[in-house]
Amino acid sequence: MPEPVKNSLRLQLTLLRRDVEPARAAPPTGRIVVLAPHMDDEVFGCGGTMALAADAGARVTFVYVTDGSKGYPGARLAGPSDAGAAAAEVELVARRKDEAHHAAAVLGVSDLVFLDRPDGVLAVTADAVAALADTLARRAPSAVFLPFLTDLHHDHWITNCLFVEAARRARLSPSVVCWGYEVWTPLVANAVVDITAAAERKRLAMQKFPSQQAEFDYPRAMLGLNTYRSLHRGRAQGLAEAFHVAELGVYRRLFELIAIGLRPAA
Repeated sequence: MPEPVKNSLRLQLTLLRRDVEPARAAPPTGRIVVLAPHMDDEVFGCGGTMALAADAGARVTFVYVTDGSKGYPGARLAGPSDAGAAAAEVELVARRKDEAHHAAAVLGVSDLVFLDRPDGVLAVTADAVAALADTLARRAPSAVFLPFLTDLHHDHWITNCLFVEAARRARLSPSVVCWGYEVWTPLVANAVVDITAAAERKRLAMQKFPSQQAEFDYPRAMLGLNTYRSLHRGRAQGLAEAFHVAELGVYRRLFELIAIGLRPAA
């Protein structure tokens, strides 16, 4: 069996807790940093939880890792662009940032950071690690939200790689709580947050990204997932968001389970 397959299986078996339902959790308080590989992931994955956290007085920062320039039908994810495509992508970046501001406002979040890394070909570079580490050090979060380790999207996985390196450089405490959220891939959840009270705001925030809904009906898919997750908060009523929650020290060990075999060991 190929090493990456064995590592993925090992991780899934590590996460599974037989006959134990995910715990019902409240949104964290204090300083929260949400890592969004693209402008919309923060709303799709944990928008309801962030709205509730902001309502309760948490200081929330959305950090957008990529510039979102490839988020259009038929985008070429690698190779040079012609002049027309390049100009269109510059315009799209500006539009997506505007959409992000409007969506964040709906959720009660005003602190937005754009790292402007290349969309679709995100990589762990010294510049990217330094930029994220600086943001983490300045905010000193007690909780960090990011797509979970098992998410299939390339940029979502690399966001995890960047975070692990940046957290080390920023000297985040091992007790910082990592909340892995789900977008492209349902995760093995150990916590769910009832977002029924914030459901309408999440719907509205998702609609603030029209540039991303030409090909896919993302809001329908995300709300379907949130409906399913309500099974774990009682009687399948309302909506819920699911997470895998672990302190940073534990999250690093989970990361290493799946990372070894996918890249050279240190």
